[in-house]
Amino acid sequence: METLGLRFLNALAAERTTGVFLEVGPLFGSSTNAINAGRTDPAVPIHTIDTFEAAPWVRKRFGIDLSRARFDRYTKGIANLRVHQGYAPGVVQSNWTERIGFYFDDATHGDPGWTDNYAFFSQSFTDDCLVCGDDFAHRWPDIIRNVHQLAEAKGVQLYIMGIVWAFTQGDPARIERAVHAACPALAGAVITTTHKGTVRSNLAACWSWGLFRAVRMESFGIQAGGGFSGQMTAQAQGKPAQTVTFDGAPLQLEGVTRITYAIDRPLMLNFCIAKTKGRSRKSQWYQSAGGSFDVPEGHSIVAVRLMERDLLRRIAARPLKALHRLRTKTS
Repeated sequence: METLGLRFLNALAAERTTGVFLEVGPLFGSSTNAINAGRTDPAVPIHTIDTFEAAPWVRKRFGIDLSRARFDRYTKGIANLRVHQGYAPGVVQSNWTERIGFYFDDATHGDPGWTDNYAFFSQSFTDDCLVCGDDFAHRWPDIIRNVHQLAEAKGVQLYIMGIVWAFTQGDPARIERAVHAACPALAGAVITTTHKGTVRSNLAACWSWGLFRAVRMESFGIQAGGGFSGQMTAQAQGKPAQTVTFDGAPLQLEGVTRITYAIDRPLMLNFCIAKTKGRSRKSQWYQSAGGSFDVPEGHSIVAVRLMERDLLRRIAARPLKALHRLRTKTS
């Protein structure tokens, strides 16, 4: 997990109001430590499920094998941690009785496993359960499809920070507080987008509607909320450049080939673009001072967000580094 995702997960855990914590797929325990660090009541159990079996990709990426003993070492000292070793949901299917108020999935990244886990455990969700997971990314299309469909079917707002997603059928203000806690420099900032004539607003630190969808964004505007100021300019062939400030005014994207922007704080814009046929990808990161983004030919912008530049620099190259920082912070 990225440091940004761990910060968001940590802040989300502080917003649990009912039921127990359940995480599926903790790997070495970085998410377990993040949840524990955010947990306000140590008496509330954290249930975690994993096979803890060694896998070639784990050794290749981290240089060590996954095992129950290694997980226990990294999570030593976490109160009321209840570990279920095996495949979810089967390992607990016959005896699960807990009501779940916080559900985090970072296990099976494809179907049928992802849907099987959600279908079983969602039967035990409390009415205000916080539902979240990792790896909302183009290489995991089942997660993208399933999460979008669930949020739309339930009529709830989907929040995506980095690649960690969250929604709830309870009070969404709890997730918004978590977003602000994870990215305080953007508290109060809002991005408003237009897709096919539909106007939507979201917290600027989260990805806008349209992430990894092949639906061209027609315009977007940034309302800074008093925390910073700046402006954006859109350039299109054969058209005069359009400049707007961060007062919510929309930047029109019809035919735009380049966007330049300047912000008086260490912030940057990030765009998601899509080809005409629907395959999409994130853009590279861009610096905030006089930053620019060239829209590749044959592509359209489909989603946008703002992010703290310094926070992005703290993204861990390896999750174990982030885990160590969390353990040091909470020890």
